[in-house]
Amino acid sequence: MASDSKEVEVEMAPHFRLYKDGTVYRQDTHSRLPPSPEPGADGVASKDITVDADRGLWARIFLPSSSSSSHLAHKKPPLVLYFHGGGFVFGNPAWSNFHIFCVDMAKRSQSIVVSASYRLAPEHRLPAAFEDGFSALKWLHSQSIYQSESNHELMDPWLISADFRRCFIAGESAGGTLAYHVARMAFNMPYSVASWAPMCMEGLILIHPGFMRDTRTQEELDCHQDGLMNWNMADACIKLVLPPGCSIDNPYFNPLPIVSSPDCPFTLPKSLVLLADNDALHFYVLQCVEALKDARCQVDVVMEHGVGHVFFIAQPDSAQAQHMMQSVDNFISKDHKVL
Repeated sequence: MASDSKEVEVEMAPHFRLYKDGTVYRQDTHSRLPPSPEPGADGVASKDITVDADRGLWARIFLPSSSSSSHLAHKKPPLVLYFHGGGFVFGNPAWSNFHIFCVDMAKRSQSIVVSASYRLAPEHRLPAAFEDGFSALKWLHSQSIYQSESNHELMDPWLISADFRRCFIAGESAGGTLAYHVARMAFNMPYSVASWAPMCMEGLILIHPGFMRDTRTQEELDCHQDGLMNWNMADACIKLVLPPGCSIDNPYFNPLPIVSSPDCPFTLPKSLVLLADNDALHFYVLQCVEALKDARCQVDVVMEHGVGHVFFIAQPDSAQAQHMMQSVDNFISKDHKVL
């Protein structure tokens, strides 16, 4: 354990401590899984690749076995760019729960999943994570260009067979917030759909996104709280993540002001928002969904009942988790009209 002689500003024992002098103590005891270059019993192989060495960014690619793809109408597997959760403070693609989730998603939807890392707060406060997520998207775009030009020697070999016309951006919890911002940046000024040719982003998948505002309603305060989502932990993460002096009503966490502004044209790819009714965050996310619909964005919502925030981490075999994953599979497998 780190020395207690210095004054502590934020304590998240036993894993994290921020001292008032700005130094950070971390003890990452979370279980990790190594990549599996050969498919295991689940039929999915995985490997780690470098995205940006200067910033220490990397990704874990999950490649499903083609032997189980006969049910698909499409010959090439779609791509999913995925961002893990952890409050922008914890986590990486090697954490066992994120690895297992991506294996399941790759297997069910027969998609190539690229689980991208990003820099964490408070060492790197927002918008660093958004910039890193956007860099991962641009890296995938470069791969699509190489593929279209038949420059396969410049590509990662696991992406040569990918269908870059069917790309999805996804994330859970803080990763859902990150996925939203990456899609927002990709589809709005100064970028547009045409900016990403030959890659097409068909959809956005937000799993329990961490949208929040400064004030909280009584129903939010009274809602179920646990070790994966409680307001004390959320407030601690917010303090670590936002730039000094920045309010939670900043668009980093609160998309409503920008989405609702009549002076700011706004669009997103067709979106799937997955929620849980025992997650205190879902009340405000639903308000944001209505604002997105008012802005003429296409958004589908699937609500799981009797479960809380990112429940599928602890209950991957529950009926609700199976239904949620089937919803993700259906969304990826269907054809979408690209905006």
